[in-house]
Amino acid sequence: MSNLIWFLGLVLISIGLIYITYIRTEFRHNLAVYFFVMGLSFLMEYIVLILGDAYSYYPKLFSIQWYDDVFGSSISQAFFIPSVLMAIAAFRIRFRWIIFIIAAIYGIEELFLWLGIYQHNWWKSWFTTIILFASVFIIKWWRNRVEDPTFFIQFITVYMAITTIFQGISFGLTSILGIHQYNIGWFESPYQDHIAFSVLVWIIYALLLTIIIIRYFRFKWMALIFFADLAFHCFMMKMDILEIRAFWNPIYFSMILMLLLMLIRKLNNYMFPSI
Repeated sequence: MSNLIWFLGLVLISIGLIYITYIRTEFRHNLAVYFFVMGLSFLMEYIVLILGDAYSYYPKLFSIQWYDDVFGSSISQAFFIPSVLMAIAAFRIRFRWIIFIIAAIYGIEELFLWLGIYQHNWWKSWFTTIILFASVFIIKWWRNRVEDPTFFIQFITVYMAITTIFQGISFGLTSILGIHQYNIGWFESPYQDHIAFSVLVWIIYALLLTIIIIRYFRFKWMALIFFADLAFHCFMMKMDILEIRAFWNPIYFSMILMLLLMLIRKLNNYMFPSI
């Protein structure tokens, strides 16, 4: 439990930053920035953590190390880092304070290493520092763009929201409920194998879903996506790539998909009401 408290501390900091940004700024613009940062972090984590095994997290929440890694990464890359960068862009933080903030994040990373709740395999703390400095300039530019968004800005933001939200739900279904498992044979660990394939599916799948949400959010297209998703999962089962628990049914995946699409459609309308 002591390990987990440190990760929950990052969550509390993140919630505080999001709340302050919500009450003091035009939040819909900053929410778009938040999802953009979260999506970028998610894609980088797929390469660095899932495929590259760059570091390990030890919140001691799961008995399976890969689930602990994904959970710890989610706290950092889906909550803490996006909320910090969103606040920097939202409040137009000056450069000298940005240096202080990034130095503080470096200090937190070193603290987690010292506590033994986080471990570098081949990653270095200064990698994080360089990436954060580069990210600040990108995020500030993106924050200015979302005030008068083009289709490209809207598409990328919604795409990032889909990949992160859907994969978060998928991870919960796997790690907590244990309802399904992909066996693709890419890695020795069946858990790394499952996570790598599941994330890749959503990275590709989200491209189509983003178009549906932005341009073709109608009953006939939603129905087509529903049955196409059902057919995909049935095909994966037929090929012995997907295993599901006895109490689950492939149609439940498609039902969850429809609910999440409606949620993200509402997010899209909130973030980009003029488009």
